[in-house]
Amino acid sequence: MPTLAEGFIPVPDASERHAIVITAPRERVWEAIRRPDPSDIRLAKPLFALRNLVSRLLNGHEQRDMPAFTPLAEETGREVVLGTVGQWWRLGRSKGVDSVGTAEEFTAFDRPGYAKGTFSFVLEEAGPGRIRLVTETRVAATSPDARRAFLRYWAVIRLGSGLVRWAILSSIKARTSR
Repeated sequence: MPTLAEGFIPVPDASERHAIVITAPRERVWEAIRRPDPSDIRLAKPLFALRNLVSRLLNGHEQRDMPAFTPLAEETGREVVLGTVGQWWRLGRSKGVDSVGTAEEFTAFDRPGYAKGTFSFVLEEAGPGRIRLVTETRVAATSPDARRAFLRYWAVIRLGSGLVRWAILSSIKARTSR
């Protein structure tokens, strides 16, 4: 079954999926992803600290352009998609982008030199009383130069990005399996 995220970025330049099976009712897992807990990204803090350090060394200041995610689509109990637009590879030197506050603005955004990214959660049946929680990141650049720059950046941060996703999934599992 196609996901809602595929509707926003049908052919990504980069994508990554991670999944975990959780023994809990669908409603409890859904509630956990709709109400994030700070502990969901606790293990990611060292990675963000490293990013800030690199930004300070290269630019003389901390990273200030962390992505802000906009809700794009939701099918209650099955999938939620968030989106962001940015120049994450520029590490604190990105050119400003007006807020992309709606799904329509996200879809229409095509200014060269940027990338659009989605982050989604999908809940799938995994047997009686079990849910497979899938997270997927999809990114598409708005121009060839941005694609090349993003893919160089992705080659460096992909492992860390995956660790953040695993930390989120593990935390949600811990919170919902109680």
